[in-house]
Amino acid sequence: MAAAGLRERLAGLAAVEDGALPLGATALAIASLERPRAPLDGYIRHLDRLGDDLAAVSTPDLSAADRGAALAEVMAGRHGYRIDDDEATADSGLIGAIDRRRGGSAALGLIALDAARRAGWMAEALAFPPYVLLRLQDKAGGRAIVDPTADWSPVSPADMRASLKAARGLDAELAPGHYAPLGNRALLLRLQGDAKMRLLRQGEVERALAVVETTLLFAPAEEALWREAGLMHMRLGRLAAAMAALEQFAARTGNPEARRRTLRLLRELRGRLI
Repeated sequence: MAAAGLRERLAGLAAVEDGALPLGATALAIASLERPRAPLDGYIRHLDRLGDDLAAVSTPDLSAADRGAALAEVMAGRHGYRIDDDEATADSGLIGAIDRRRGGSAALGLIALDAARRAGWMAEALAFPPYVLLRLQDKAGGRAIVDPTADWSPVSPADMRASLKAARGLDAELAPGHYAPLGNRALLLRLQGDAKMRLLRQGEVERALAVVETTLLFAPAEEALWREAGLMHMRLGRLAAAMAALEQFAARTGNPEARRRTLRLLRELRGRLI
């Protein structure tokens, strides 16, 4: 599909309810903006196969813990998916993750979550700050949390606490919010955010801006992204585009102080254009 058609398709998803957002297909459409010649049908078939493989090794009465083992068997054992420790490639989008069977936690978590749902499982991502975790639920209500960064091994609260402290400092503690479900759009935002940060660390401001602007197509209500886009346009010397994005942020933000600062910055930018 041409880039214009993909952007139109993604923009149309802005009004779609979160639960109805097609997770894998949307992530592939996002990734294909950077790789427009990639055959999306083939990648969709791969996601279908992962779901079929999960369904084939599970039964309706399978416990949550055994579902975790089945997920590890299919994702890591059968298809060779592993965490990517290479900063240059870890967050290169869903197409890159499928091609290399390597990815960051958001990419691997999204692929596994999409497969689990295609298999008819009850599964969700968690809003755990250091990296994406998945929670599986069985027919009897039992639950298990698994870690895509460790071949989908089971995770205990003690494991989560240790990971949180390692990432956020010794004062960090587990909170109920860390077990909250991460919605489809939020997981896509996490995937995009990881890619954006990787590119910024590498000094790739132009490509990081493209990631933000793509994200805004399907998540225009994320006001902080408008500010990020504005500041990146400023850094690239595109003052008119910077003003357009910052005006969107000023109109959307509920933070009075942030709005005042942004309006002051907009006045300065207008002065530069005169």
